[in-house]
Amino acid sequence: MRPEPQDIHKGSLEPLPDIPGGWSTREVDLGIRRVQLTLPGSPDAFLDDPSVQAANRESDYMPYWSYLWPAAIQMGRLIASEPWTEGERSLEIGTGVGLAGIGGMIAGLDVTFSDYDRTAIQTARRNAFQNGLGPAPHKAMDVVLDWRDMAAMKLDPFPVILGCDVLYEPATLEPVLNLLDALLTRDGVCWIGDPGRQYLPEFCDRLADRGYRIELRDETGRPVTTYELSSFRLLVLRPCR
Repeated sequence: MRPEPQDIHKGSLEPLPDIPGGWSTREVDLGIRRVQLTLPGSPDAFLDDPSVQAANRESDYMPYWSYLWPAAIQMGRLIASEPWTEGERSLEIGTGVGLAGIGGMIAGLDVTFSDYDRTAIQTARRNAFQNGLGPAPHKAMDVVLDWRDMAAMKLDPFPVILGCDVLYEPATLEPVLNLLDALLTRDGVCWIGDPGRQYLPEFCDRLADRGYRIELRDETGRPVTTYELSSFRLLVLRPCR
């Protein structure tokens, strides 16, 4: 029997931290199931926050996690409908509000959320738990992960890695490749969803140079052979090593 969503108004979850613009809720249809998400009510409000501005000056940080990007919904639907191995360990990178990972949980994966921003991880785990998926936030083994810091990736490799809209600027390409080399098992698979950004072809060229097999699918999961700007593509990646 599918678990029922947790009632967040009966003390089962501690409050999320205060954020610019406050929190809101949204229902998202993942095809085989609808989920309730807690997410920032006004993501653009982060841009006026002094702490965000200071972090941007120091490390080029932007609070991209606070937006529910359209590609994440397409990705979540594809992941939720895939026949994964029940209980298989998986890592979601750049988790944002956690929709791709939640799709994996619906399909039976044991998901670890990771993001550069701790509030994103808290939000993702809360969203999973309030939909009856995964452990309580204080019992989960989620991780703050900076893709640029290879020394911080002291994790056992995962047989499944999930990511969506993580190739949003040239500076992310090499760190994501390094992460896959470090954290994907030799017989593992990585799913990366992309809304058709201009850097996707270059990323695929670099993947091939590193010995990854690449399968492309469209938003319906149908195999395709071409990239198209502004058109969703799912990359299914496997190491050839």
